[in-house]
Amino acid sequence: MKKSDRPSELFVSAILRGYEKAVQDGKPVTCSAIWDYVVMECLRYRGGFEAMFAWDTSTAQHKNRIGTIAECIERGYVPGLRLSSEGKRRYVVERIAP
Repeated sequence: MKKSDRPSELFVSAILRGYEKAVQDGKPVTCSAIWDYVVMECLRYRGGFEAMFAWDTSTAQHKNRIGTIAECIERGYVPGLRLSSEGKRRYVVERIAP
């Protein structure tokens, strides 16, 4: 994800839906847990991954999509969510109180 890229509404909505589903598991929500739900949405229809990430203009061969989710939350593209550190390297996703 380039700094100039702005995620699509489809991707932001998938992150929010993934967060809500991950909260129901009762564990701290991580970006990798949200990624699992985003993948499930992409697999529902042919070309799902291409449609979900059409906005990403990065030319890298291997893209860290869990990192993409974290970047989108950090940059404020996902309304109502923020990253918080838990321990040394683990980041959890939290809802921002309105």
